Amino acid sequence: MPHFETATSRDGTQIAYERTGSGPVLVFVTGAVCHRRFAPIRQDVKAFAERFRVTTYDRRGRGDSGDTDAWSLEKEIEDLEAVIDAVGGRALLYGHSSGAVLAMHAARRLPGKVERALLYDASWVADHEEAATYAQLRAEVEGLLDGGRGAVAIKRFLIGVGMPKAFARLLPVMPGWRRLVALAPTLRYDMALTASPPPLDAAAQITVPVHVMAGERSPASLHRVADALAEAIPGATHEVLRGQDHMVSAKVLLPSLVRHL
Repeated sequence: MPHFETATSRDGTQIAYERTGSGPVLVFVTGAVCHRRFAPIRQDVKAFAERFRVTTYDRRGRGDSGDTDAWSLEKEIEDLEAVIDAVGGRALLYGHSSGAVLAMHAARRLPGKVERALLYDASWVADHEEAATYAQLRAEVEGLLDGGRGAVAIKRFLIGVGMPKAFARLLPVMPGWRRLVALAPTLRYDMALTASPPPLDAAAQITVPVHVMAGERSPASLHRVADALAEAIPGATHEVLRGQDHMVSAKVLLPSLVRHL
């Protein structure tokens, strides 16, 4: 098992993290149903570590991190703050998907500790019409979780956010499926984070530099979110990454990380 360290969040929860590479300190905030030991995350870290001292951590309820019964956005920000404190007290942030949602909130709430942030495909719903559809998906997923059907909940969520059904059916025979199913309870957290349109009033209060990105082939709703954030965040820069979708290539993304962080 890879070596890891732990940071203690404000409520006492132990948050597992790892550091790789050398250079400016970059904390990678991952999205739904993944954690630092997933193969795609490790591949991303390998690329980023060419230019950064990369910290990956398991968000609460995932991997080697602990959890509590009561989840909140505030607790997730406190977890991230604890990790930043543990790796030196100041850091650059890269957030992907719902991790970009957390990174934006952290940029607003922790301006003395977050130096800059890059948000890729921040996965809020784009408007109230999409929020209504998402609420139906959220109710289905939570019902499955309440019934102890985590595997079905994972597949329903992934199909609901755009994964082709044929691919979702293959997931149970792929490596890491059991590890993925173990993360099913944390779907509640990510769906709560992204269930409403982006809080543009909060975005307008950010005082650190932010670069907002979307993949050229990412869903149109994520482009609308990115456009709105880029307009609301003071001084934000904005980029559409050509040829990329939601599962962005780390090697393609790396030049943007270097330029903007």
